[in-house]
Amino acid sequence: MGVVIKPKGQVLERSEKMQLKRVGKSAVRRPELRQTVIALCASVLMFSCQPVAADMTDKQFEERLRSYLLAHPEIVLEAMKTLSERERRAAQTAQITKHADMFEQTPILGIGPDAAPHTVIEFFDYRCAPCKALHPKLQAALKDHPTIRVEMRHLPILSPGSERGARFALAAKNVGSPAKYRSVHEALWTLKGPLQESTFEKIALEHGLDWPAVRAEMKSDAVSERISTNRDIAVDLQILGTPAFVTPTSVSFGGTDAEALVAGWLGFRSHQP
Repeated sequence: MGVVIKPKGQVLERSEKMQLKRVGKSAVRRPELRQTVIALCASVLMFSCQPVAADMTDKQFEERLRSYLLAHPEIVLEAMKTLSERERRAAQTAQITKHADMFEQTPILGIGPDAAPHTVIEFFDYRCAPCKALHPKLQAALKDHPTIRVEMRHLPILSPGSERGARFALAAKNVGSPAKYRSVHEALWTLKGPLQESTFEKIALEHGLDWPAVRAEMKSDAVSERISTNRDIAVDLQILGTPAFVTPTSVSFGGTDAEALVAGWLGFRSHQP
């Protein structure tokens, strides 16, 4: 976010005044923020259209800075907003780093080349209509960016059926193979009816899976642990809905603009080794 300077003498909106008061209180409580804001404002002054004389004393500079801030008090608010966003991003990146191993796991289910050097993790739910609506657009948007892989992870949170579906898909992977897992996933992804056992049995038999073995695996510790781990990561990253996309430096939530999502992901690549 760039610093926005209003014309001299322009009256601040009431909401801006309230935010400015909060900024002032925050700066008092946190001296390091006050020093950062002063430095930012000084930088703006130094590079403004009003040149700083080389022989200006510290006192003269401080007086000029004070005058500038009195004329443009909203710049403090803008600077604090910028600083707050930087701090938020840094904190978010630190949280994501705790789960960095999820970017290193073998690709099994997703969009894009398996060997792509950069991975985005998508958390999804089989009952998530926006997830399903977004995928064709994502596939099209990623065709021109073979360096990005979107790897899908189960986050069943919308209904009991969501968890049954996730358990069935993961059980099919464990009992069968990655290929069986992908084919079962596709059947669930396009399913119009309820996510229930009779449906799972039909899908399992259609794809050549041992249904009794799959049904038993659905209740296994391995499947439960996978779902629990995904939920723990979601809670830690404050993911409250699907689809959610995680890069090594960001968490974003899906909408309808796949091009905008991909454009945002292109920026994280420089942060990955």
